[in-house]
Amino acid sequence: MNPVEALNGLHEKEGAQFGFFDRLAVVDRYSKGIEQELRYLQKSSGLFDRKAWLLLELNGADAKNFLQGMVSADLEKFDINQIQPAIICQSKGKIQHILEIWRTSQHGWVISNYPGEGFQVANLLNKFHIRENFEFQLLTPTMLRLDLRGPKSSTALEIIGLSEPSATSEFFFNGKKLLCTRHQNHGAEHYSLLIPGNEVENVATKLLDQEECSWVGWDAWNEMNLIERIPVFGRDFTNDNFAQEAALKDHISFSKGCYIGQEPNARLFFRGRPQKQLICLSIPASLTTFDSSHLFSGSELVGEITAISASRFVEGRLGMAMVKTKFLDTKDKKLSIIPDDPEPTIEWSKLPTHIMR
Repeated sequence: MNPVEALNGLHEKEGAQFGFFDRLAVVDRYSKGIEQELRYLQKSSGLFDRKAWLLLELNGADAKNFLQGMVSADLEKFDINQIQPAIICQSKGKIQHILEIWRTSQHGWVISNYPGEGFQVANLLNKFHIRENFEFQLLTPTMLRLDLRGPKSSTALEIIGLSEPSATSEFFFNGKKLLCTRHQNHGAEHYSLLIPGNEVENVATKLLDQEECSWVGWDAWNEMNLIERIPVFGRDFTNDNFAQEAALKDHISFSKGCYIGQEPNARLFFRGRPQKQLICLSIPASLTTFDSSHLFSGSELVGEITAISASRFVEGRLGMAMVKTKFLDTKDKKLSIIPDDPEPTIEWSKLPTHIMR
């Protein structure tokens, strides 16, 4: 069976609701509900299907230098089997595409593209690929990616033969080579698996046989991103933003050489500052707020909420907002959704990936 159809069949058994990008399905949620899915991400291990994140491979002696001139991350600092978020910028510096780049060998690089953008990125790279010595191909669905996230993810990986996932770059399952990499972030354990398409159903089934592992959808995944203060493309920032505005410190280097959009980003970082920036919010349970609600400091409109958590916590809800940078210089640590509120209750803080000189 086609590996894409096989995965979709597994999802359908769990009552999946699908969205489609480039004719590839992304599971938004399952019938068990987002709260149950979130429990796996927070307490055990959630398995996330990333087949709609189209995989492109560059393999050859010039692949690194070519990518180094295209993306914002510094590939000189990449180790083999390391995965790193990056940006392809517009010529004027704003975000064009959000990527993850996985170095799979000395000369091999796999790009994981945001859903719906894979062919755009492929066309862009192909446009600039002229004489460089590397091969460029679409991997999906020959190879597919599954992600595991949660405090028991390394334990879940042991069942498929990966005893030390933090240190192992490759292993074999049913005689086929799989790659596993651990994401370097501040949140829960997060691993990505690069799997031959004809083995992906077997790997997924083996993982799901464990009581502590279950499918999770994109809604729960992004809810976990909010809990871990990770900005989400299309929700917290868009193509109208610079990396500094979106707090994407882990996506961009300000010390590497030239790449598309490098000069505007460097100028903004070294000589100026953005007009607005993304922050994190703590919203009390008693307050009714909505995505896109305005935020006020006294009588001044300072920003707008971009996201509010679906989950309720003891202290209320979490959120993110894009606010005027000049407001971050004040000592005012509370905001309101109405002007001149005598008792503002929304607390704010900078994100862990906030960019500072």
